[in-house]
Amino acid sequence: MSQPQLLYQLQQIDTEFQEKRQRLGEVLRAQKETEELLAARKQMETAVATLRRWQSRHKTLTLELQSVTDKAKRSEQRLYSGSVKNPKELADLEHEIAALGRRRAALEDDILEAMLEVESAQAEHDQAAAQLTAVTAQWEKSQASLKKEQHELALRLNALNEQRQHHLPRLAPERLVEYEQLRQKKGGLAVAGLQQTMCLGCRLTVPANKVKEAQEGRLVYCPSCGRLIVPI
Repeated sequence: MSQPQLLYQLQQIDTEFQEKRQRLGEVLRAQKETEELLAARKQMETAVATLRRWQSRHKTLTLELQSVTDKAKRSEQRLYSGSVKNPKELADLEHEIAALGRRRAALEDDILEAMLEVESAQAEHDQAAAQLTAVTAQWEKSQASLKKEQHELALRLNALNEQRQHHLPRLAPERLVEYEQLRQKKGGLAVAGLQQTMCLGCRLTVPANKVKEAQEGRLVYCPSCGRLIVPI
């Protein structure tokens, strides 16, 4: 096999290696948590915090209402027990019972409001939980596919690297140096296929005499883009 043909094969290996390595980077980046997942989790955390806050307030108000109710009941028992004879003390008891009644009414209103807020927060919590579950399931499904692709890419990259190492000794050192230099200058593509009279590197027509030389196995460079051209 001629040196141009060997260089073309090396270019094919390197091109695929570059493509697979680029794709592997994309796959690894894609395995990070998405903005959608992060947003769904944040929404869930906010919903949980809101629900707990209103549940706590409802509980606190309910306990206070129970305390006020118990205190009012004890005061009423004293008032009507006949054990209190002093007029001023009786008046104080009546004022205390009235104040406790007003406080109880206010607490009942606050408890009703808190209960409504708990119901609303619970609904938002359930909605956020459902959304998080759906987004997480979708993300985990994509992760399984990405993990599989990552494994396949790693295997292919390893195989391509072995192919390259086995291929290099077949090339003349000076050809390999020239190939690497040209590859750096030409964005990774040093050797282009020659399809009839068209260079596949720049898609321009190659003169007939250059085509003939390339078909004879000689080192021929595209006059337009400067890449080595090899008939395919």
